[in-house]
Amino acid sequence: MSNRKGNQKCGYVAIVGPTNAGKSTLLNAILGKKLSIVSRKVQTTRTRIQAILTKEDVQLILIDTPGIFNPKRFKDRSYIKEAISSLEHSDIIVYMVEANKGFDRDAYLSLNKMIGAQQIVIIINKIDLVKKPDLLKLMDDIKDSVNQNDIYLLSALKHDGVRVFLDGLMAKIPERKWEYPANQATNISDKFLAEEFTREKILHHVHKEIPYSVIIETEKWDEKKKNEVQIHQNIYVNNSNHKKILLGKNGDKIKQISIQARQEIEKCLGKKIHLYIFIKQKKKNTATEFME
Repeated sequence: MSNRKGNQKCGYVAIVGPTNAGKSTLLNAILGKKLSIVSRKVQTTRTRIQAILTKEDVQLILIDTPGIFNPKRFKDRSYIKEAISSLEHSDIIVYMVEANKGFDRDAYLSLNKMIGAQQIVIIINKIDLVKKPDLLKLMDDIKDSVNQNDIYLLSALKHDGVRVFLDGLMAKIPERKWEYPANQATNISDKFLAEEFTREKILHHVHKEIPYSVIIETEKWDEKKKNEVQIHQNIYVNNSNHKKILLGKNGDKIKQISIQARQEIEKCLGKKIHLYIFIKQKKKNTATEFME
C-alpha cells in the first residue's frame, strides 16, 4: 500500500534507444503486466506508451518511445519526433543498449546534447546473449567513452536485474505530488490497448508480408455487462493481396490472430471479450469479417 502521509515523489522516465532493443519488454517487466506490444519486427512502438507505477511514496510515469535510429536520421522521420518530444519533460532518460550489439557512442552523445539537464541512466539489456568477459568489456567501453558510471545490467525478457534497476531508478525521483491515483496503470484508453494487442498479433503472424501501413480502428465498443465487452475492429490494408495474406488458407491466419488478440485483451482488462475483426481495403467498401 502506498504511503500517502509521507512526502510524495513523482517523476517522468523516458525509455529510449535503438529499435528492437527491448524497451517495451522492459516496460512490461517493470509493471508486472503487459501494456506495450512486443514484436521481433523493428519499430513496433508507433506512439508513446505511458505507464504508471506507484510503489510506497514513489510514482513513476514511464514512457515507452519509438526507437531511435542513427542520429543523422533523427529529423528525417516523423515517428522519431515522438521519441524526441518525450524527452523534453522527462526527469530521467533511460538509454537502452543491446549487449549483443554494443554501444553507439555517437547516438548517446547526440541524445545528451538534446535533453539538457535531465539525468541519463544506461541499461545494458539482453545480457543473457553475451559472455561475461564481453559484457565487462562493454561496460568499460561505455565508462571510458562517455564518462558514464550509472549503468545497469539486465535481461528484461527474463526479469533478471529488473528489480535492482527499478530500486535505483526510484531513488532518483524528485519530491513532487502524484499526478495519478495509486491504482492507475496507464493513461492510455482500453480501446487503444485492444488495438495494439491486435496489431502485435498481426506483426507476429505476418512478419514480413504486411507493411507498417496497416491500420486498426475500433468501430464498436459495447459494454454488454459489467465484465463483458463486445469489440468490433477494422483492419485496413493497402490491397487485396494483403487481405489474402491476413486471411491465410481457409481463414486460419486471421483466426489465430483473433484468438490470441482476444486472450491478450482479456488478460489486460480482466473482462470477457467478444472480438469481431473486419479486414478492409483502404478506399474501398469491401470487407471480410471474422469473429472470435
